[in-house]
Amino acid sequence: MVDSDLSPIHSLPSGLCEDPTGEAATLIGRMAKGDGGALAELHGMWSPILLGVSCRMLGDRREAEEVVQDTFVRMWHRSAEYDAHRSPPFVWAFAVMRGYCIDRLRFRHRAKRDCSQVVPIHLHAPPEKSEDPRVMALDDWRRVRAALDLLPPDERSCLELAVFLEYTHSEISEQLGTPLGTVKNRLRRALEKVRNQLSRYEL
Repeated sequence: MVDSDLSPIHSLPSGLCEDPTGEAATLIGRMAKGDGGALAELHGMWSPILLGVSCRMLGDRREAEEVVQDTFVRMWHRSAEYDAHRSPPFVWAFAVMRGYCIDRLRFRHRAKRDCSQVVPIHLHAPPEKSEDPRVMALDDWRRVRAALDLLPPDERSCLELAVFLEYTHSEISEQLGTPLGTVKNRLRRALEKVRNQLSRYEL
């Protein structure tokens, strides 16, 4: 069920974490009515992206594939609860996936601690207190989106590819058809602007 190709996605839609046409929200609405075809379409759109991110979070391909599959199963069962006014569709999906990744990282941490071999998790591990990952992701996204909205379109496109898909400079250059030097300059400017904006929130 999971696409095994982690190469750059050349059909990436404009505005990764937005849904300007309402396509993703429509698919979720169809899922809520029991339309399995809508689930398949959404899986085709997002599974490569979610798989790439979960692989990097967990460092284990097999676990990442399981997490992505669990994510879509949960989305299928919770589709009727989705509220487009609370978060964009991809942010909702990402929050579900992130929660599963955090659960697995915590399980690893507990297992190592039980064996008296405590190893710190170098992945911005969340605090031990229980927090709703959907709320955490939504709060972060609102701040990031506000910062991204201040960027010119060319800088924003470069930054979205670099941050959300972790494309290399060369991959961004190829994806956008832009010279490598220009990509580096746009990213440098965009990162500086976003960093200054997010510093207001002490992120």
